[in-house]
Amino acid sequence: MIGLSKYRLRWYVGMFLTYAGIAAALIFFLFPFIWIVTTSLKGNEDYFTFPPVWIPTEPSLAHYERLFTHGNGWLYFKNSLAISSLSMVAALAFSVPTAYSIARFRFGGSLFSNFLLLLRTMPAIALVIPIYVLYSKLGITNNYFGLILLYTVFYIPFAVWLLIGFIRDVPVEIEEAALIDGCSRLQALLRVVLPVIVPGLAVVALFAFITTWNEFLFAVILTGAETKTVMVLVASYTTGSPTDTFFGEASASVVLGILPSFLVAFALQRYLVKGLALGAVKG
Repeated sequence: MIGLSKYRLRWYVGMFLTYAGIAAALIFFLFPFIWIVTTSLKGNEDYFTFPPVWIPTEPSLAHYERLFTHGNGWLYFKNSLAISSLSMVAALAFSVPTAYSIARFRFGGSLFSNFLLLLRTMPAIALVIPIYVLYSKLGITNNYFGLILLYTVFYIPFAVWLLIGFIRDVPVEIEEAALIDGCSRLQALLRVVLPVIVPGLAVVALFAFITTWNEFLFAVILTGAETKTVMVLVASYTTGSPTDTFFGEASASVVLGILPSFLVAFALQRYLVKGLALGAVKG
């Protein structure tokens, strides 16, 4: 009984320490976001008080209202939503058949998928000047098409690399049975393979949306007044002097920038864990 009691005591202590560590980690990682949310609800008089005001004395949505009415927040939000969504769809449309051809027909050889991933490691800063010159010559700066094309091309290698593993996990015999029943290759892909790899498609879609939504470098260089994104809006509220910074509007723009990615991740959460677990690329 004494040994059993010691075992149970150790188990309780271990569980307590585990949950305490998880709670501490959650507080540590969520604190910046909570602080930004509360800052977006504070009045201007609460920003420079000492000691700091943790909870707004009179919560207000005035900063969000000014963001949409005077800061073109709705325009930037619409631009980011359109560009991210269309880039995500385009990346899926091109990466699925590419990954299928590599996984099923060994197109490009066994190392081709790794070569595609290598292309994705190229730093974006090294391509800014040539892409800007090229886009200026083609006249596709300051429009949706230019950014969507750029983001799609940049994300396709990573999307293909991810999807290859999911497609290889689908037994070839299932497709062969569909082909025997009269399906074409395209029909087998659409009716047999895609329903099975839905978790992989969700992972690719989520990563594509978040990567495009959070991109700043090309968005600030290749856009104009009518096509700027939310990330450009966030940066525009920060100046050199702390007293000249619009803390309320800046915090509201950050919340606005985080919310869509959170909602997409929440909508795809049931596929996300399974997709990440099953998406390893096999040789």
